[in-house]
Amino acid sequence: MSPKGRLAALVVGVGLVAGVGIAAPALATPTAPAAAPAGVTSTTYTAGFEGGDWEGWSPEDGGNTRGWWIDHTTAQAHGGSQSLNYQLDGTWDNGTIWIEKEFTAPSGTAVPVAVTYWAWSPAAGGPGSGHWLTTASIKGVDHDLGATASNPPWDNLGTWDITPEHYYGGWHQYTKSTTVNTVASGNRVNVAIALHANFETTRDYLHFDDVSVTIG
Repeated sequence: MSPKGRLAALVVGVGLVAGVGIAAPALATPTAPAAAPAGVTSTTYTAGFEGGDWEGWSPEDGGNTRGWWIDHTTAQAHGGSQSLNYQLDGTWDNGTIWIEKEFTAPSGTAVPVAVTYWAWSPAAGGPGSGHWLTTASIKGVDHDLGATASNPPWDNLGTWDITPEHYYGGWHQYTKSTTVNTVASGNRVNVAIALHANFETTRDYLHFDDVSVTIG
């Protein structure tokens, strides 16, 4: 067979092979990109208590306090010109006072919540006997709810979900973080910043300022 004839036969043979079922592999369908994870959005709320403004926070006590008040003052300020002055008569060796605010939160069984605040004290010390305690508390409900006669919010901090902090002298930033089941709480988060007496004396020189609450 001449070279031209062999080439023709080869072309025919290739055509037959293709025709009887050895098809070229199909191109793979492009894989759709994986959906991006839902963005974790967070919202931060701040309060500096300037100009006598409570900014939605309310002063409260546990109901068994001998004498107390929380007011604005220019005696100390971390930012701006005013802070909140907590004044508490602890001569009954108990009592808790706090400011509290309720926030709307996204729905979830474990929504992260972080709180920072600044507190001023005249000297370092504590926690423990002879020293008062400051703390932030984060719950799904108002801090008065769920208290009982045997477990009140003012008795050893009662139902409060907290870790007491000691004083550092001057201004110091305190932090607290946890997660809240907002499905159970109806998309609500309650934050409180408290002063608790565990020593029989009067305190009127604790100042609190520049609160930040981040939810989500």
